Order: sequence, then structure tokens, then C-alpha cells
Amino acid sequence: MEKTLYVSDLDGTLLNRNSEVSESSRIILNRLIVENDVMFSVATARTPATVVRLMSGIKTSLPFIVMTGAGMWKNGLINRCYMKPERVEYLLGVCRKYGINPFLYTYNEASGALDVWHGLEMNGYERDFMRQRTGTPYKKFVISDAPPTGIAGRTMLLFAAAPYKKVSAAYSEAQKRLPCSMTCYHDIFDSSTGFFEVMAEGVSKAAAVKRLAADVGATRIVVFGDSPNDLSMRSVANLFVAPENASKEVRDVADCIADNNDNDCVARWIEADVECRACR
Repeated sequence: MEKTLYVSDLDGTLLNRNSEVSESSRIILNRLIVENDVMFSVATARTPATVVRLMSGIKTSLPFIVMTGAGMWKNGLINRCYMKPERVEYLLGVCRKYGINPFLYTYNEASGALDVWHGLEMNGYERDFMRQRTGTPYKKFVISDAPPTGIAGRTMLLFAAAPYKKVSAAYSEAQKRLPCSMTCYHDIFDSSTGFFEVMAEGVSKAAAVKRLAADVGATRIVVFGDSPNDLSMRSVANLFVAPENASKEVRDVADCIADNNDNDCVARWIEADVECRACR
């Protein structure tokens, strides 16, 4: 018997323009999960600190793929992928060389929350970034003049925000030396600001979706995404569905184009798919 796993990106896909799961999407998804045993989860670059809140009204029992696949969340961070200590030390050296002060994300098993370290020196973006994410039980910021002892062996993600020229230079140098999963991109609101993200080798949304599908015994995978960082999931999916608001790069390679993210595109597409397959 065919078992389909549906996995959606959050921002620009499952979430509407207000960055929330609409009430109608929640109702549709919960009905499908409860009445049709639909297997549904999300894959996002976000951390548990926001994913748990955003998905609190959805009755799925599956873990959420978080931090672009560096871990999954189910009553705690599971399937964690740590970077090699020597690679973290090298990356810290590259960041220092270009005047970048990164955040290092680790998991505290005792508290069940992320510990996020940053040095004392911060730019305006970094201060705002931290302030907007303080106060959640799933994330704690640790600010000190030097990285805590042993942090290199517990790092899942290095994230840096700085002038694009700086992060681009750091990315170019690190990419030539390390086989880690890494990316560098412009801030969509201010192109002069750039972001640099590094995770362990092999980490991706695709790898995490493939693992989740194996864990739940799925024989068919349908994924939803709107941006280039979702495209890795296409390689492990039977169908890649893009909302009509997706970037052109994504729409051009999608197997299906759904409605836009303000019209419950993910929930309504799954609803139609379930109904169609039930009629066969």
C-alpha cells in the first residue's frame, strides 16, 4: 500500500504573508492528519525556537526538520549533525581574518534548548537578531569574549551576518578548503548585508527528508518549496510542488505549480491529492 510523506518549507510556502499558518490551513491539515492518516512535516532553515510556536496548532506526530536539516525536533532536538571540531576552529579563524563575528549553534541536552554563542563585539544587525530571538525556552544566547571550552565539538551551525563583501570573501576561502555544507547570500531587505551559513558535510533538507521518509516507511514523497534552498529536496521527491509566488528559478523546475502561499496552497494541494488518490 502506498504511503505518502508530505513535507513543506515554511516561509513563502506553508506560511502566509503574515508569517503564520492560516486558520484554514490548520483546519484542513488537521482533518487530513486525523481522518486520512496523512503524514505531514516541515523542512525549514528556522530553529525550534520559532518552528515549535508556528506549528503548535498542527496535530502531526512527525518530527520537524529544522536548521536546514542539521537536526529534527520532536520534544527535543534529534538526529543532530555536528561539524568536526577542527573545521569549526578553521572557520573561526577565517571569520576573524575578515572581521566577522559569527554565531555558533550548539545543543544543550540538559536544558533541551539551543545554546547560541557569540563574542562580545556585535554589529547592529547582530544585536537586533539576538534581541528578536531572546525570551524563548528553546534558545539561549551565550555572550562571552571567547568561545566556551569544547564548543567546536558541539557546533551544528555557524551563522554570520556582516557586509556582503566580507562574508563573500570568507565563503570563497572556506569553500575551497572544507567539504562542509555552506552558503552565502544577500539579505533580501538590504543587499549590502550578507549571510554566511555553514553546517556539517552532507547536511541538507534533502538528506533529512530522505531519512524521515525511511523512518516512517513512506513509499512516495511530495515536497513543497518556494526558494532555491528548497531545491535540494527535489532530488529525493517523487513530486516537487512550488507555490505560484515561488522564485522563477524554482517555478521553472517544479513538477507542479500550486496557488500562492496566501491561499492555503500547501493544505489545499494535499487535500486535492488525497481525494484524487482515494478515487483510484
